[in-house]
Amino acid sequence: MKAIEESKIHTLLELKPFENNQEQKNKIFLEAMKESLLHHFQNSIEFKKICKKKDFDFKKDFTLEQIPFFPVSIFKKFELISIPKEDVFKTIFSSATTSKTPSKIFLDRTTSERQTKALVSIMSDFLQEKMDFCILDTKDTNSSSNEVKSRSSAIRGFLPFMNSIKFLLNEDLQINNLELESIQSSNQYCFFGFTWLIYKIISENKGNHKIKDILSKIESPFILHLGGWKKLTDLKISREKFYQEICKFFNTEETKIIDIYGMTEQLGTIYPDCQFGNKHVSAYSDIIIRNPSTLESESVGKSGLIQLLSPIPHSYPGISILSDDFGHLEGIDDCPCGRKGKYFRFDKRSESADLKGCGDTID
Repeated sequence: MKAIEESKIHTLLELKPFENNQEQKNKIFLEAMKESLLHHFQNSIEFKKICKKKDFDFKKDFTLEQIPFFPVSIFKKFELISIPKEDVFKTIFSSATTSKTPSKIFLDRTTSERQTKALVSIMSDFLQEKMDFCILDTKDTNSSSNEVKSRSSAIRGFLPFMNSIKFLLNEDLQINNLELESIQSSNQYCFFGFTWLIYKIISENKGNHKIKDILSKIESPFILHLGGWKKLTDLKISREKFYQEICKFFNTEETKIIDIYGMTEQLGTIYPDCQFGNKHVSAYSDIIIRNPSTLESESVGKSGLIQLLSPIPHSYPGISILSDDFGHLEGIDDCPCGRKGKYFRFDKRSESADLKGCGDTID
């Protein structure tokens, strides 16, 4: 059975990320999900319990909307695993920006390889060449420990796109002037960091003429940012204002800014913005927007909780997760950028989206 499972998911991962329309994708995606469902049903006690609680029978015909999901908060409360513990080679911790307890995600090599392949395929559609990366973080973040924080994991995921790498911040999260001064203005650069950290750097250095003079000599660098918007939302900083600040500070244009949505609980399957500001769903995952009160799926244009599905996780049952983020579908197969599939917008972070009852079911 394992060989068959690998074959189906391998077939999915061989697809180009945005070439197939939603109808074409659904057939292949559903088959990969069926095999992943069988693996986790057989190897995860918690996943089996929630399937039985929901009366879900994956041996019968079903739709993506019928697949049971874990609320994302469950990964903060339980150590969910679908493989023998001796097969775990890396543990990822989320950044825990809205609580003091991080999610804990166990990876085996199968899951890690799938995640890497998906991420590289997706980002290759947005970045057509390798660049010199300036990481707006500390060198210590890029830890080689088996227990890796999400910031380190995110940086490592983009290594295939790097000609070179510089870490621009000191341990106190201030700009390292020596590293910044070593930038060669003739090169093609990409500044990469977490959303809140980029905002922090901009806010603290608006009046630093030395830094601004160095950055002004770099022509239109790419800016990749990821991570939650909660800290900016708390400060009442809109996306428009943040992007204006980025363009002014880094001497770039808005079309070079790529906001990447994703979750530690489902690494690899990321959702970058295109030049029209839409987040695109690749062939390797899917999303469903659910009404926060009824949990029924919503149509295009209606805001609700974002559910993320992907057959890629093998070591833990993270194949169907209800996030605590609100978003809405903008459309399907018809984004002006030409990419096929679903595309959506992030709306806001929920302050109280933790579903009741799921933890009791697992207990």
